[in-house]
Parts: sequence; C-alpha cells; structure tokens
Amino acid sequence: MKKIWFIFTILIFLTGCSESNIEWTDFIEFQGDQYLVSHHVEVSDPNFIGEPIGEIKKTLKDHVTNVKYAPKNGDAAYLKTGTKLYSVINHSYLIAVKDTNKINGYKIYAKEGYVPDIRMLEQIDPLSFKKIEVYEEVDYNQFLFKKLIEKNEELQTLVTILQSNEINETVVYQEDDPHAKAFTLILYSTSPIAEKHAIYFNGENYFDKNHRVFSKEIEEFLIDTE
Repeated sequence: MKKIWFIFTILIFLTGCSESNIEWTDFIEFQGDQYLVSHHVEVSDPNFIGEPIGEIKKTLKDHVTNVKYAPKNGDAAYLKTGTKLYSVINHSYLIAVKDTNKINGYKIYAKEGYVPDIRMLEQIDPLSFKKIEVYEEVDYNQFLFKKLIEKNEELQTLVTILQSNEINETVVYQEDDPHAKAFTLILYSTSPIAEKHAIYFNGENYFDKNHRVFSKEIEEFLIDTE
C-alpha cells in the first residue's frame, strides 16, 4: 500500500466523538508521482516554462477528513481546483504553477526524491553564477528590488561570503523589532532554476534561518550606499 508520508494528523477529541484535523504538506499528486513544493527556488526566466500538462482536479485541505485517504491524480493539498500545471523545459521532474507572490511569477514543485539535500550554493563554484538579484522583503511576500550584481569580482566575493559562515543558535529574527530587516537573494546560473536565499538582520548580525551567521562584509551588497 502506498505510504502517505506527507500527512501529519492531529487528533482532536470532542464530547462524545472524535474528529481528525489533517495538516497537509504542500504537494501535488500527478501521474502516479508526488511533487513537493520547493521553497528555495525560483524560475530563472519565464521562457523556461513549457506547455500546460494538466490541472488540479481536487483541493484536499478542508475537503478531506479521512486520514487514510490515498491521493489521486490531480489532487493537491492547497492549490485550487482548476489551477494549471506547467512543465519546465528540460526538467521533467519539475512542475510549475503561476503564483503572483513569487518574484519571477511561478511556484515550483519537484518530484519526490529529486530535491537535493545539498543546495546549489554548496555545490557550484562561484564562477558558475551569472548574476545575483537582491530584494528587501518589506512586508510578507512583498519584495522591493535593491540591486543587481553581475560583475565577476563582486559575484565571487558575495558567493564566498555566503559560503563562509558560522553557526550561532542564539541569533533570532523578530519581525516587530524596529532594527529587523529581511532580504532575499536570487542566485542565477545557467539552469532554468534560480536559487533563493533569505537573509535576516536583527540589528547586529546577518544570518539565515539555519542560524548561519555571515560576515558584516555582506552589508555592502544588501544596503544602499548611494
């Protein structure tokens, strides 16, 4: 029997009965495979989006309460019924969905088993990156473009800073802190997929969600100097 590993169940006991509230992972079931959302990537160019390959037939959240339900072709945890699914050119293990909250206009789902544990930044030589875009997240999913970095020397310097870091579990990001800032870096190589990195500032340190603290040198790439 196919394992429904992406379902986490919370049992809530009510007077005289019990019901199950299913907490879903963002996924698509398509042609016998499961595709999971990839939060740390963007389409590098909409020209890499291929033809429509299908659409969502059923939204599971708020419509399925049976914890033993086996997802069927066209099911999605959160995507609305009728949402179009698109191929990504030369990447058969990816599915793209239009999303106005994404910087380049598409949310990416990857077939189970095809998302590497090691991110591109940790695998690719700095010379392989073609450009880096810097955005400040001024509100939730609201991005303000700050800089485009294309010069080889600047690219290599920034990538080296991102690759060199120290773990500090004590650093935290608090949105209500007046000194706090959030930045998003989009790293482009020759791939149709660009890598997205969130960088946080708490008034003292620049760090990511894994508590990797970066050198203060990164500030010149994030903050306007004009």
